[in-house]
Amino acid sequence: MFNSNNENEFIVSKSPASREEIGDIFIGKDDVFKGITVEEDQVPNDPVLFEKKLISSLTHWKSKERRGIWIKIPISASQCIPLAVKQGFVFHHAQPTYVMMTLWLPEGENKLPKYTSHYIGCGGVVLNEKNEILLITEKERPELFKIPGGALDAGEEIAQAVEREVWEETGIKAKFESVLGFRHLQNYFFGHPDIYFICSLKLSPESTTINIDPKEIAKCSWKPFEEFVAMATYPTQKTVARLVNEYVKNGYRGFKPVPIAIFNRPGGNSLHYQGTDADFSDLMNPKKLEKSMIITSTN
Repeated sequence: MFNSNNENEFIVSKSPASREEIGDIFIGKDDVFKGITVEEDQVPNDPVLFEKKLISSLTHWKSKERRGIWIKIPISASQCIPLAVKQGFVFHHAQPTYVMMTLWLPEGENKLPKYTSHYIGCGGVVLNEKNEILLITEKERPELFKIPGGALDAGEEIAQAVEREVWEETGIKAKFESVLGFRHLQNYFFGHPDIYFICSLKLSPESTTINIDPKEIAKCSWKPFEEFVAMATYPTQKTVARLVNEYVKNGYRGFKPVPIAIFNRPGGNSLHYQGTDADFSDLMNPKKLEKSMIITSTN
């Protein structure tokens, strides 16, 4: 069964048999769930050739008891999309340069994972030596103060994003320390939920001058955290204020990050947890993990 929480969901076999190269069919890469992914460089612009190869490929994949079929059709071959629909493919997701289409071959319920379903944002709690908190107001709502923050860019870690957002909006340099909490909001944009991470950052000693982004920010100032706790603001920011109160008065420090390696997932990966200084050093070497998890295809 496909599981969106399984970090190995799309591990590609490293054996020579992992690429289908039999006759006049699409060359695809297999995954651990007996699925096939056809990348956009395999899709011809000629719709006649595309339909011929697709029909042959489906016959072959069914004979091999393949399950989920993924075809990434580039915008240059968009004329092939109706032909894929004709064979039963449906839309999975789209990006500016391609559309991903899928087909579930077995009888019964489609087990393919749905496309990414959440937006991710973050806000930064930055305190100075006076326990004053860095707050902004946006141009659209200049009367309501909030902590600086915004959406994560593709490929960003939470820590990178919140440091960048604080710098871009306020001109203040600060270093990520921990996740104090997060808010999960349903029905954000296009019916998708939003997760907003509230992060604590340590102010860089040399960073004292506020320099706002005038395109987005109306005001920016340091305010006593008690004032933030008491002021009228957005509902989520009232929650932030409560966490700041716990942070300053009761020693709450939230979830600290540790880097970990995830097989077949390049780039930064981190675990956020609360507790003692646990040792995760053996989980930081991707080469060791990779050796223990290589999967060999039998098809």
